Amino acid sequence: MKGDVTKTRTLAGVVSKETDIIEGIGLIDEANAFIGLAKVHIEDKKSKTILNEIQYMMFEAGAEFAGGNKFPEKNYERVLEIIGGLEKEVKTPEKFIILEENKQAAFLSVARAVVRRCERHAVKLYKLDKLSGTVVEWLNKMSYLLYLLILIEIKEESE
Repeated sequence: MKGDVTKTRTLAGVVSKETDIIEGIGLIDEANAFIGLAKVHIEDKKSKTILNEIQYMMFEAGAEFAGGNKFPEKNYERVLEIIGGLEKEVKTPEKFIILEENKQAAFLSVARAVVRRCERHAVKLYKLDKLSGTVVEWLNKMSYLLYLLILIEIKEESE
């Protein structure tokens, strides 16, 4: 057998595959994959464009998890800008509702749940001083942004 199958290379060097950092990188990858899955099933061009932009931001979040550059503050600001625009388009419900009313909303809902899991793990890494607060805040806003996209999808369905 060649090499140590229990280790992997990150931007910060070689680490064990069972570390919190590798878990975080995996969660970012998983969230990005589900966002991509949702994107290919959504027909609305604006939502597709937003999801595509988010996927590129996910790469930058993954880079910070892997020990690379800090997550850019401009990405956090951009997500707030997108959210502000979407909040003008969709009314948020005043009670809990079932969001998975169609295939597109269901895929977005899974993506949102994975982003929320990623955020919980990011908080752990932040508390260990292994991740910036910016990426944690960004993940928090990401789940809300995905929620708004879900509402747009189910609104389109009900109209």
